[in-house]
Amino acid sequence: MEQLTVAMQNYLETIFSLSEAGRGVRVSDVAAHLSVSKASVNNAINVLADLGYVSREKYQEIYLTDLGKSTAELLEGNHSILKSLFVDVLGVSPDVADRDACAIEHIISKETVLKIRQHLSSSPHTQKKN
Repeated sequence: MEQLTVAMQNYLETIFSLSEAGRGVRVSDVAAHLSVSKASVNNAINVLADLGYVSREKYQEIYLTDLGKSTAELLEGNHSILKSLFVDVLGVSPDVADRDACAIEHIISKETVLKIRQHLSSSPHTQKKN
């Protein structure tokens, strides 16, 4: 994942969130979701395809490869755990927590995520919510 820019990671997450049960995603849907041009999406998809994260035939829907799906799931997991920390433990508003988690999820180490998970699983702040 180190070879992916934050923007490319955001494209992966968007494709992941827009896809349903293995269905493909259209360029126009990704563009609308990210408020970017279709040309920008096509450029990003070409890069992601070259790196093995997505597959697509020309003018067809975009699909995550196994690598793309696992990377997107990792990013989503990082986002979720960070947002939970910010909201449930620190008392940050959900909107601010979501924005901050989005910024941090791309650079946080696996070790730190693991420690946050361990803390949240033993924290009385999060146990009462389950």
